Amino acid sequence: IILTIYGTQCPDLTLIDLPGITRVPLKGSDQCDNIEQLTRDMAIRYARDPRTIILAVIPANADMSTSDALQLSRRVDPKGLRTIGVVTKIDLMDRGTDASKMLHGDEVPLRLGYTGVKNRSSADLKAGKSIKDALEDEATFFSTHPVYRNLSPELVGTKNLVSKLTKVLFKHIRTFLPDIRREINARIRTLSSRLDEFGQSVPLESSDRTQLMWAMITDYCEMIKNTIRGKYDKRLQTYFDHGSDGGMSSGAQIRVIFNELLDEYTENDVTSELTDYDIDAAIRMHEGDSMPGFPSPD
Repeated sequence: IILTIYGTQCPDLTLIDLPGITRVPLKGSDQCDNIEQLTRDMAIRYARDPRTIILAVIPANADMSTSDALQLSRRVDPKGLRTIGVVTKIDLMDRGTDASKMLHGDEVPLRLGYTGVKNRSSADLKAGKSIKDALEDEATFFSTHPVYRNLSPELVGTKNLVSKLTKVLFKHIRTFLPDIRREINARIRTLSSRLDEFGQSVPLESSDRTQLMWAMITDYCEMIKNTIRGKYDKRLQTYFDHGSDGGMSSGAQIRVIFNELLDEYTENDVTSELTDYDIDAAIRMHEGDSMPGFPSPD
């Protein structure tokens, strides 16, 4: 599912929401027995791209050492250069506990740090609570909490997380911009080459189609001539089999074909079934204007 969200308050971000690691297939579902391996491979396929920023989502009411997200991110980003920890369910922790050590990175350090967020609950979603109201409730929760209100503001809140993501992504893009440009230019060259192979569109008018056909024939003949002369034309290379080791060039293959035709023609005696009288009569019947003693059969 690709969902595009537009808005004056929306950040310029692309988010890929990957499924959690599913360990046991549900009864009555079409999930296969190796669903765990499939979901893990899918997450790794996206996360291993060095240009991707990884959001490792960790519930605050669970042990960080058992986090699948942190384990996977360390596998593809061992130095933690592009991993941001997102601590959720921070409002569901047991009374008297808090996630301040997690947010400070005391337990599992990350170079880009952690940010705590308070999401809407199932009851809030059923009640139709808007995102705006949820953000206001979140801000109130962190500003009134006896522990979180004393933390640095950048460590908590969805708005701070979005701001942090935007800044990190901007720096990341600047780092990879030369590689991105090379990749884009390479794709442009590849697609342009494929478009050239398709040629121009077929005209609607009959006269225009005839003109296009003659132009294509003339162009093809010119390619053949250039190839025989040894001038490389990449458009013609697709018509010839060069073999796995390169083989002969297109011009050499054309010369072989012409030599075979010439040998076949010279070996064939076209006058074998004609008498001398037939040949003499043909010469006299097709003789053009000429000087006496100098016959010029055309």
